[in-house]
Amino acid sequence: MDGSYQDAVAAHESVKAAKRALKAEYEVICEEITKAQNELLWLQTSYLPFEDLKEAIIQLLCVSGQNYEMGSIRPAIRDLATNMKWGVGFPTEEFGKPITYKNIEKGISENTGLFQLSQIFTPDKSIFFDDRAFLALLFKTIEPTIRSIMEKMGAEEFGYGSISEREIGPGLEERREMITDIATKLLELDEKKYSVTERLSALE
Repeated sequence: MDGSYQDAVAAHESVKAAKRALKAEYEVICEEITKAQNELLWLQTSYLPFEDLKEAIIQLLCVSGQNYEMGSIRPAIRDLATNMKWGVGFPTEEFGKPITYKNIEKGISENTGLFQLSQIFTPDKSIFFDDRAFLALLFKTIEPTIRSIMEKMGAEEFGYGSISEREIGPGLEERREMITDIATKLLELDEKKYSVTERLSALE
């Protein structure tokens, strides 16, 4: 009887010790998660160093041009090629089909519908002109000029006179790597947290 009681007490104490250890591990994991989240928030909200900001602007403009190409110019060319840009009176059964030789020659020789057919760079006529058309078509040509203009500009013109040194974080590429690493770390910590929670539940 005494032996069984002692075994039960030992088993109970063992469970309590295991729960204390798991709770301590859980608290450590939560602290690590909070620390990683704070680091991630800092990286996402702090300002870039001056030179990195200029490079980021170039990347933003480049992507803007690429997106405009995909979202505006290519669809406009598609509409031209598939008869979607013709006006009233054009046979609707031809919509979606390749433009015929006859209609191409008609447009070339008779100047028929050339204005509306040619609006492929800024097809949205609610906008007088969209600079993204330049970025999409001529970015490699104008990039050196944009860089040259920014090189002549001082940090004050980019707003750095309005922030303190401590508000500036890591550089662009370094920051991207750090954010990726922290995101990976947070996933791993969440998995550990879930595992500890499951083991604690099993001991209840």
